[in-house]
Amino acid sequence: MRDPEPCRMKHTEDTEELTGWWQFFSRLQHLKVHQKIHTAVREYMCFECEKTFTTASNLKLHEMIHTGEKPYKCSHCDKRFSRSSSRKTHERIHTGEKPHHCTECGKCFNNSSALHSHTKNIHSK
Repeated sequence: MRDPEPCRMKHTEDTEELTGWWQFFSRLQHLKVHQKIHTAVREYMCFECEKTFTTASNLKLHEMIHTGEKPYKCSHCDKRFSRSSSRKTHERIHTGEKPHHCTECGKCFNNSSALHSHTKNIHSK
């Protein structure tokens, strides 16, 4: 089993409070799901490969790897995706939409990871 993932948030002993970061969780249940990351409680397991997950929805997304299910089709080409967010990001290639803007130089990107790489490689030197 892998180590719990690091978190930039400071958790308190009381699971109903989150020091300085409570606004990220609109419901107590969302906080409890998040805290499973740190406690390594992974109660949902893929029967195909035995990988474990903290939520049933994450397991369902993972299982699409094994089934090859890709229900989301690009409206501009024949490419298909297992996640609607991946399709939306892909479709920006066709539309030219670049919603992620660098605050340092104003350069625009079609996905947040490209902006992050740009900021790290260009502006952090």
